[in-house]
Amino acid sequence: MNVDDSVVKAAGLRNRGKLQKVVETGALVFSWIVMGMYAEVPGPTLIDLKYRLNTGYEELAAALSARGFGTFPGCIVGGLLVDKFSGWSHLMVALTLDVAAVAVVLMPWVPNVQYIWMLCFVSGFVQAIHNAAGTRISLNIWKDKSASPLILVHLGYGLGSFLTPLYSDPFLGEMIQNTRDSDITLNDTNNFRTTSISPDRSEETYYITNSKIEYAYAISGIATASLSVAYFVFQMIENKFIKQADINSVQNKKVENELRNEIAIRKEKELARDKESELRVKIKDGKCNKLKAMLQMINPASCAKGRFWYGFSILSSMFFHFGNVGGGQYLVSQFVRSFSIDQLKFSSTDGTMINTSYWISFSSGRFLFFVLAKWVSVKVLIFVETFGAMCCAVVMAIFANDNSIALWVLIQLVAFFWGPMWPTGVAWTDYHMESTGMGMASQMFGASVGSIFHKRLNGYLYDNIGQVTYLYHVTGSAVFGF
Repeated sequence: MNVDDSVVKAAGLRNRGKLQKVVETGALVFSWIVMGMYAEVPGPTLIDLKYRLNTGYEELAAALSARGFGTFPGCIVGGLLVDKFSGWSHLMVALTLDVAAVAVVLMPWVPNVQYIWMLCFVSGFVQAIHNAAGTRISLNIWKDKSASPLILVHLGYGLGSFLTPLYSDPFLGEMIQNTRDSDITLNDTNNFRTTSISPDRSEETYYITNSKIEYAYAISGIATASLSVAYFVFQMIENKFIKQADINSVQNKKVENELRNEIAIRKEKELARDKESELRVKIKDGKCNKLKAMLQMINPASCAKGRFWYGFSILSSMFFHFGNVGGGQYLVSQFVRSFSIDQLKFSSTDGTMINTSYWISFSSGRFLFFVLAKWVSVKVLIFVETFGAMCCAVVMAIFANDNSIALWVLIQLVAFFWGPMWPTGVAWTDYHMESTGMGMASQMFGASVGSIFHKRLNGYLYDNIGQVTYLYHVTGSAVFGF
C-alpha cells in the first residue's frame, strides 16, 4: 500500500493523549542527553586525544570543526526529510542515533586527525538530522504550546554533557613532563608522547600515561545506540496511524475517482483528438510544478504567511544567532578544561570538575528559563540571556586569566546564561513564523558555520598566540551575541 505525503504528515500531526505526550517528550529529553554525550565527549578527553594523535590544538580543533561541515548537508537533508516525511520523524531519530554511536566509538581508535575529521563530519551530519526530526516531533506534540517543552528537551543536552566528564575522568591519562627521573614505557598502548614549544621557544617533551579514553567513548556509543530501540518502537506505533489514515484516504479517493471516471468517459472522444498535444502540456506542467514545489520549500515566504522580506529577515537573524550560540557553546565547553590545565595549572581532576560544573550551570540555566518561559515573553528572555552572558564574559576576561577562583565562579555564570539561548531562539523563531523543516535547517546551518569558525579560530589562537586568547574569544562571541 502506497502512502502519500499528506497522509504521513497528517499522521505526524495527530492529537496525542496526555500520557503519550509525556512519554514522547521524556524520550526526546533522553535523546538530547545522549546527543550531549556523543557530541561533547571530545571536550574532557581533548588533552588525551591530542597526545594520543601526537598533534597540536590547532590541527585537532580543525578536525573537530568537521562536525560543522557535516551539519551543512545534514541541515538540507534533515529539513527536506522533515518537511516531506513528518510522520517518519521517529525513524529518522533512531537511525541517526545508531550512526552517531558507531562514529563516536571509533574516534579514539583512529591513527591520525584525518580520520577524526571524517568521523566528526558524519557525526555532525546525523546530529543535524537528529535535531531537525526531534524538534519536529516536539512541535507536532505540543503545537502552539511548544516553548517550555522545547527548553525542557534541550535541557537534556546539558545533562548529557554534564555526565560526560564524570564517566570520562577515571579513564583520563596523567600528563608528565620529561625529566631524568621519568620511567615510562612507550611500548605500552596507554602511554603517549608529544613535543611542544614553551613560551621561551625551547622544546619540552611531555608524556601522558594510563590513558584509556576509548572506554569513555564506548559508554557514549552504547548509551546512544540503546536509546534508538525506543524510537524504533515509537515509529511502529506511528505506522499504525499512518496505515489507518491511508485507508481513509484511499476510501475518499475511490469516491473521487468514480466521479472523475464518469466525467472522463463523456469527454474521452473529445480528448482523443488532442491526446498528443495534451501529453506534451502535462509533461511541461509536471516539470514546472516540481520546480515550483522545490522553490516554494526554500522560499522564506512559505513560513511567514507569504511575506518574503519578513521571513528573510527573521531567518537571517536566526542564522547569526544560532551560529554564534552553537559555535560559541562548543568553544566554551570543549576548551575550558584544557585552558584551566594549561593556563592556570589545574590538576587533571580539577580540570574535569570545572568542566562538569560548567554543564551543571548550563543545565540549571535551561531549567530556570524553562520555568520562566511559562510566564515571561520569549523576547524578554532572549534579551536577559544575551545581556547576562555578555556581562559575565567581559568580567571573566578581565579577572580569570591568572585567577583560578575567578574562573571557577565566572564560567558558571557564563554557562548559566548561555545554556537557554538555543531553545529560546527556537521558541522566538516559532513565535514569529511557522517552524518548517527548512526553517529549522537554517538554524542548524548557522550553527555549523559558527562551529567551524569558532573552533578553527580558537585552535589557531590557542597554539600560536597563547592560552589567554580563549577568554578573549569567549568575550567576543558573547558581545556579538548581544
